[in-house]
Amino acid sequence: MLQGVVASYESKNIHIITSSIEHHSVLNTCHALEKKGVEITYLPVDIVCRISLDGVKSAIKPNTKFVSIMLANNEIGTIQPIAELGQILHRHNILFHTDAVQAVGHFPVNVDALRVDFLTASAHKFNGVKGTGILYKRFGTPLPQLVFGGEQKRGIRAGTENVAGIVAAGYALEENVAYMTETTALLNSLLNITISGIQVKIQNLRINGDSKSRLPGMVTLGFNNIFGESLLHLLDLKGICISTSSACNSGKNEPAHVLLALGQTDVQANSAIRILYGRYTMEEAEVITEISNTIQIKVLYSICQPEKPLP
Repeated sequence: MLQGVVASYESKNIHIITSSIEHHSVLNTCHALEKKGVEITYLPVDIVCRISLDGVKSAIKPNTKFVSIMLANNEIGTIQPIAELGQILHRHNILFHTDAVQAVGHFPVNVDALRVDFLTASAHKFNGVKGTGILYKRFGTPLPQLVFGGEQKRGIRAGTENVAGIVAAGYALEENVAYMTETTALLNSLLNITISGIQVKIQNLRINGDSKSRLPGMVTLGFNNIFGESLLHLLDLKGICISTSSACNSGKNEPAHVLLALGQTDVQANSAIRILYGRYTMEEAEVITEISNTIQIKVLYSICQPEKPLP
């Protein structure tokens, strides 16, 4: 989509604004566009991972044509002020896209209220099948064809539609929205119990992101003297699944770029673990206790024997 929007302008004198904490699907596309002469501004975020609306205003130039800011961060869950940003960009007649992959199906998303021209989502994030994506385009907004061939999808993208995936995505989204209120209450309850249980036993605990405006059921925690990878394996042996970053970063020995954008060091970022609960997660006190005890034991051990940085 980003490449399609750029292609709609004949001149290469185009300026795009995004943020330093976007998903790699946006960031890597922007890096590729930079090589083609497109000017990109990567906005910083504050300590809770929120962009500044004043920072966006200051970044706007006469040739700014497009802005892409994610609705909710996939690493730590902070929700961005997209509606307020949409109003600003609408007044400047700048096209606006939000990556709502983490948000759709988990809290109310209204494209009119957000004032976005484009919105992307993915079915597997709301219990649909993998490999099915969603692109919302506001009526009348130009988007040149990117994949050529047939006239599927009204000529925007050629290729045979995944009908089964589309139907399943629609059904899954309807079901998630129907149970959204109850699910949000459950996830927030599980998260609060988990954080409280860990805080009782761990003093130097970092809770990354915005505690007041974040995705339900997601938290990223940081510790001193240990690596998140160690905790991941210890908990895995106990049958408890967590992660150290998003699936897109799995297999890499690199700290999450989102945590680095918060001003954390490589060591601090590498200590992070990400806990996510879903609508089918049951409240089991022994599981939460096991998580707390495992972290406490690892932290106490590491105080005596700090871990060396990963190679």
